[in-house]
Amino acid sequence: FAGLFIMIGGLDELGLLRAIADTLSSLIARVPVGARQYAAILIIVWASCFISAFLDNVPFTSTMVPVLLQLVKDVPGLDIRPLAWALAFGACFGGNGTIIGGSANIVMSGKASAEGYHISFWSFLKVGMPCTLLSVAVAS
Repeated sequence: FAGLFIMIGGLDELGLLRAIADTLSSLIARVPVGARQYAAILIIVWASCFISAFLDNVPFTSTMVPVLLQLVKDVPGLDIRPLAWALAFGACFGGNGTIIGGSANIVMSGKASAEGYHISFWSFLKVGMPCTLLSVAVAS
């Protein structure tokens, strides 16, 4: 668990977190002020969904928190609370999309294989991704 914070610190030192925040800031700042919050929510929920489908959602979410904080500082008209919810929902639902997206999926796959029931990446994806997309669409 401590390694997670070391990784985030390393990404910050490399400037990756700032680069992500700058990219998001410039994208969202182009949207009229009255629609910025909604645009930011949609971008964050959908981006975090797709990224979390292929990266474990805990390290991804932990890495994105400083990015959201910087985004709120850089772009007028944004409130952190709905953005935090968008990140949480997107990462959570995205983790259900693939067998590698969430720790529970990996554990379940290992247990199923030990009992003689192999679940491939593609067979999981065929069921998991439609459920994920529907969940994120409803959350949006």
